[in-house]
Amino acid sequence: TPLDHPGAISISTAFHPALSVGGAAPDFILVASDGVHFYVHRRCLLAMSMNRMGMLLPDTAASIPAPSALPKASLNHTSSVSNIILHIMYGLSCIQFAPTLEMIEAALDALCFQYGIVLQVHTMPHLPLYQLLLSCAPFRPLDAYAVAARFSLEALAVPISSHLLAYDLSRLPDVTAQKMGPIYLKRLFVLHQERLSSLRNILFRPPIEHAPAVGCSPEHRQQLTRAWALAVAQLVWD
Repeated sequence: TPLDHPGAISISTAFHPALSVGGAAPDFILVASDGVHFYVHRRCLLAMSMNRMGMLLPDTAASIPAPSALPKASLNHTSSVSNIILHIMYGLSCIQFAPTLEMIEAALDALCFQYGIVLQVHTMPHLPLYQLLLSCAPFRPLDAYAVAARFSLEALAVPISSHLLAYDLSRLPDVTAQKMGPIYLKRLFVLHQERLSSLRNILFRPPIEHAPAVGCSPEHRQQLTRAWALAVAQLVWD
């Protein structure tokens, strides 16, 4: 609805009055802090929330009133964050809206601490939230890992950590380390230490000697092995 029309309201393009779920029309309206109206289905949200969306929703789904008389409740989030929250609860992808990592974290914060949502249930590889947060990893791997760690989303922290293999941990900001918490911070350091240890073990193994050949005596092969060991010792030390 155009905002400049007298008496007009702003309606979400994704959660609108015509949105049908299982043949049912919306029976509740959530209003974001910037005035955008989201038309939702109480039964869908009640099935996901352990506290009735922070006690915003009625306990039972009474008869659905006319669209013009739907009950409302106000959210203390912007429409961008509210959009992410509702997409996650409906099991829909919102990656097409290109939300920022800050918006995603604000939505996760509200879902976890305000609306009684178990985030781990929504972070399986086939679900939209998994793909949404993982899409931030190539561009902001450290911040994405910190968000996954903050909410103990191990299923996401593991693949995101693959984007941090070249990160210099000596540059890790204190505030980011605090957000990760001790468990996931330790895991990141152990990941780097184990990779270095594995590289050393691979390098310390000298090349396999080939069968006797003309022009390459056992003495030549031993010289090559010694040269390899000297080079590897310097590399491993560095």
